[in-house]
Amino acid sequence: MDRHTLYLITLATLITIATSTLAALNEYRLDVYISIITLIYFTTSAIFRPKKRTKDFLALALLIIFSYFVALRIIEILYP
Repeated sequence: MDRHTLYLITLATLITIATSTLAALNEYRLDVYISIITLIYFTTSAIFRPKKRTKDFLALALLIIFSYFVALRIIEILYP
């Protein structure tokens, strides 16, 4: 099995496990799901280092959305 296939299988498995676990814990906030998926994506990408033919737009989108949710949490803490 080549490295790219193993990367995709691992990524899909971890995201499925994380989503199922959060749903079983009755988590309903979207920011938690996005944060966990972002963490899984960047971790598996760092471990497997798949070959990229183009820019990684998914990583950019996940990073922007994650930063938005973090900024909302910080504003919520600073300005109650």
